[in-house]
Amino acid sequence: MNWQEIKDKPTGTILRDEFQEGVRFIVMRGPRAICAYLGVPIEHPLAGFSYDDLPSIGAHGGLTFSGEGDKFRPGGFYWYGWDYGHLGDKSFCDDTYSDALKALHHGDKEWLVEDVAKDSWSAIYEFKGLMKLAELIAEAALGWRRKIHE
Repeated sequence: MNWQEIKDKPTGTILRDEFQEGVRFIVMRGPRAICAYLGVPIEHPLAGFSYDDLPSIGAHGGLTFSGEGDKFRPGGFYWYGWDYGHLGDKSFCDDTYSDALKALHHGDKEWLVEDVAKDSWSAIYEFKGLMKLAELIAEAALGWRRKIHE
């Protein structure tokens, strides 16, 4: 799928959806740029945090979203995401956007689904590590609570 085909899709169209060792990875057509999201099951110990609370991961421009499933992102998961609408990235801005917004989101890099998947491998890898760490901390906390209540 080329960039113009992605641009012509409605906002919220999921362009890629896969599972990798407990992490759900989706690429979506966002309102101004293509976006990537990593989802953990809603009951996972890593679910429910603000993206600002997480350490930096190798996401393009850093994390810019966290939240439960909604009309765009599938339910049953807590999502952490980022976008490909930064300086140098071409955006989906059209005539409905102000000139200032168009100027802010103007660049030459037309991100395709395959490009986003390749660019996201380190973020996915690091996120898997965060998931395992959150699980270990949750297990340790339960053990600690049992000890202090004995």
